[in-house]
Amino acid sequence: MSASELDVLEANAAFYRAFASGDADAMGSVWSEQHPVACIHPGWDVLDGRDRVLESWRGILESDNAPEVSCSVAEAHVLGDVAFVTCHEVIEEGGRLAATNVFVREDGTWRMVHHQATPIAPGQARSLPRRGPAN
Repeated sequence: MSASELDVLEANAAFYRAFASGDADAMGSVWSEQHPVACIHPGWDVLDGRDRVLESWRGILESDNAPEVSCSVAEAHVLGDVAFVTCHEVIEEGGRLAATNVFVREDGTWRMVHHQATPIAPGQARSLPRRGPAN
């Protein structure tokens, strides 16, 4: 696994740490400040723009019903200064979502520009071969 792939996976992990801790400020630091951003939460329409995206995350993270989510089977794909991660979001109450997180290199740091998650139909969950450090 390349150093860039590891860096992207760390940026992805920072996103899920912010989610798990309910830390809206940490969530804000994950997202790009210099590039257009968008987000599609499960069952939601497209949210465009940093303000709308972060407002949605603040609402989710500050909710009494915020889901407990962790990331598994993450795999990074680096395309120069753009990268994407495909992974599963494991919901503590049960179920998995397939997610794609897109990152750009911004002042030397990988920052998120897009997140989309969708439910996985029963029997469709994938697993990844072990290629390096634990996902």
